[in-house]
Amino acid sequence: MPDTDATRQTDARQESDVPEPSPPSPRLYSLTTRYTDQYLGGQDGPDLLCDDAVTALHFALTTSSSSPLALTCTTSTDGRTWTRLPLHALRTDALNALRQDMKPPMYPDPRTSPRADLRRPREALSRLIEHSEAAWLDSVLRVPVDEASTWVPDEPATADWIRAGRLWAAVWGEPPSDVVLDRLPFPSDTSSATRGITLLRAQATAVLDAEALAHDPAAYDSLADLHAAWRLLHGLNAPTLEAKYGPGTDLRTAEHLLLERITALHPDTAATLAATRDHPDIARIQNAAHTYLRQILPLWPQTADWTVRARTTYREELHALRTTQTGPSPGPPETPAQAVLRTVLTALPEPTPLTRHEAASRWRSHSGRAAEQAGWDATVQTNRTHDLARAHTTEATAQDRGKAIALAQRALTAVARYHDEHLTTHAARGHLHTLAATLVTLDKAQRTLQHGIWDIAAERRAPPDHASSPWNGHDEQQCIADLTPVLTDGEARIAHLRQRHLDAAHHALTGLIPELTDTPRHDHRHYMMRDYLAPLDLLRQDLNTLGSHIDTKRRTCTELRTRLNSGPQFGQQHATDHDLAVAEKQLRNLEQRYADTQIEFALSVTLARTFEQVRTPVPPEVPAAAPSPSSRRTAPTTQRGHDQATAAALLPGPSVHGRTTGT
Repeated sequence: MPDTDATRQTDARQESDVPEPSPPSPRLYSLTTRYTDQYLGGQDGPDLLCDDAVTALHFALTTSSSSPLALTCTTSTDGRTWTRLPLHALRTDALNALRQDMKPPMYPDPRTSPRADLRRPREALSRLIEHSEAAWLDSVLRVPVDEASTWVPDEPATADWIRAGRLWAAVWGEPPSDVVLDRLPFPSDTSSATRGITLLRAQATAVLDAEALAHDPAAYDSLADLHAAWRLLHGLNAPTLEAKYGPGTDLRTAEHLLLERITALHPDTAATLAATRDHPDIARIQNAAHTYLRQILPLWPQTADWTVRARTTYREELHALRTTQTGPSPGPPETPAQAVLRTVLTALPEPTPLTRHEAASRWRSHSGRAAEQAGWDATVQTNRTHDLARAHTTEATAQDRGKAIALAQRALTAVARYHDEHLTTHAARGHLHTLAATLVTLDKAQRTLQHGIWDIAAERRAPPDHASSPWNGHDEQQCIADLTPVLTDGEARIAHLRQRHLDAAHHALTGLIPELTDTPRHDHRHYMMRDYLAPLDLLRQDLNTLGSHIDTKRRTCTELRTRLNSGPQFGQQHATDHDLAVAEKQLRNLEQRYADTQIEFALSVTLARTFEQVRTPVPPEVPAAAPSPSSRRTAPTTQRGHDQATAAALLPGPSVHGRTTGT
């Protein structure tokens, strides 16, 4: 498990010359919340998408006690592989980040970014995290009496200490440190608090021992020990997975491992599993045993009426599984046309709902400007978090420190809202870009299906031996009669899948931009939203401006080279190699900016066309029939699809002088 906060402070005092760890790989953290109160229940709450572990941990600690929290992370800039991340893993990343001055960002730093000149206030950030952890523990210890009240008892009860110890161990993977316990907002030196802290640590240790027993089985298994560990984790699994306490450790894996070992030792299931180890349906037999044990283990070894009924049901199901022979029913052989259809449909993607953060990450992986904006947002948000940490360590009176903390918190909230606007825009563009790529895939799949059917028809139309068997149009029609239903069915299924993708994208866009629900197709607001998501006019202006700057900078470089080679003329200043190097670097930056803007323009053309298709779905085309006997054996005409290559015709490019030609 990760080193604790107390261990980190002990190491800092005893081993001051410990070398810093190597920089960790950059991660992108996605944190989302949902309200649970009686007024906003079920609605999306605050969220965060950042590449700084300390900022992410502070957000998780300050929001998970009031709103359900979901935490995932990715190590790829395309945002296609997201992994569920427990809080103790996020805390480990934050502690590793605090041991370094800088952390490698997920997105490249913008030009003239202040992040490179900023050092982490390690001590201030450590105290901020400790204060947030103490507030999180207090929210678990002293729970309000009901949802409508904010009153909490002055001191926790014994049951509260037990629940908090188990939850802390399950969520954070270790007992709470002395520093966190000392920062609790109620006196911790009383006799009741001392007994409660001892009980909290004992319960935390018991949970950790149960997890260790599940993942590290001993040579000799005791059914009583396994049963006790399973009951502890089973009773803790539901509240741990409750989003109110944040994404804690998923105890279902440890609980399942314990249940498998209990199944091999329990008197009701051990003999049956040993006798059916080679049965074809051994997996279903094991699942039935697990289901039965989950029902009786909370009360076992005591019995009740419902446990007797569960045992009877289990035996009946076991008898049915052992006597029933199951197997795949044989079907008719697959035709070549059906094989082509199966191959084409297998590779088609199903509509997958993307979260706001996933869609924004995908767009930032394609758009250089979006990635640059994300870098700026991450930099500013990290700086405001550092300001909040410094405010907590300000050497001033309690009133002045409170004012400084409130001011820093307001600044952090304002930055978060500004960042949220950019995130929504990038997410909408990410949904449209993903849909555009999917439509291209569907169009290619339809052409592949048509070409496959045409190839089969061409093979069947091989010229026969007219001397032995005459060949006429009726015979030709009969030989390809089975191809038409397959082609019609395939194109209908592709069209249906296309419509599903369009509907899913429309639903995602209306969730991000609610105004789309009541905006008519030909209303001016529709065109304003399209121009906002795909600002082609602004990008054209940027291309023209950048082309003019590139021309000017090229002339400057040429003039500097002339001065260096032949010397300055009358009235001109002397040029140095440094001046030429600076000018060439500025020229390279302008050219890179111009190339990024060209890519942005091409992407925006695709977004504008896709937005129109989402708002006005194209009616399905008439499915192409199989070739008639009188038709020529040529490839089918390529249908008009969603091809991004058409964007090149609208893309303005630089002239020989560096200027752009408008469209």
